[in-house]
Amino acid sequence: MDVDLGARWIAGGACGLAAALVLAACGAGAESVCPAIGWSNTLTVGLADDWPPVDDGSLLVECSSRCGMYGREGPADELTVPLDGASIVVQLDMTAPESVTVTVLGAAGAELAVLDADLDWERVGGSEECGGPHAASVVVPAP
Repeated sequence: MDVDLGARWIAGGACGLAAALVLAACGAGAESVCPAIGWSNTLTVGLADDWPPVDDGSLLVECSSRCGMYGREGPADELTVPLDGASIVVQLDMTAPESVTVTVLGAAGAELAVLDADLDWERVGGSEECGGPHAASVVVPAP
């Protein structure tokens, strides 16, 4: 999907501003002060070792809640990203859906495999008081 660079900057700026406001409020009246930064949660989607090569494929990620809008257009509860290897990191901005449905699509958009998965998010930065990035991962079994 082609998204113009200006839209990416606007979406990224909006996320950063929202994060700054939330984190600044976090420190108000507290002993610690939260830095005024935003973050992006990441979902790593891997293909199991026995997958054949998927040339010109893509991943459709459908989230139980919103997937985030960082740098893209389209429905808030799904996103499509190019599959350029056996593993891809999907940026979800500051959202952390409880579950996802990952569909591996072939070059012509043919459905190759579908995985429904609950996500186990782990904090990879920041703090409990101020928030921060989380990461989760899933592996799609070969068809």
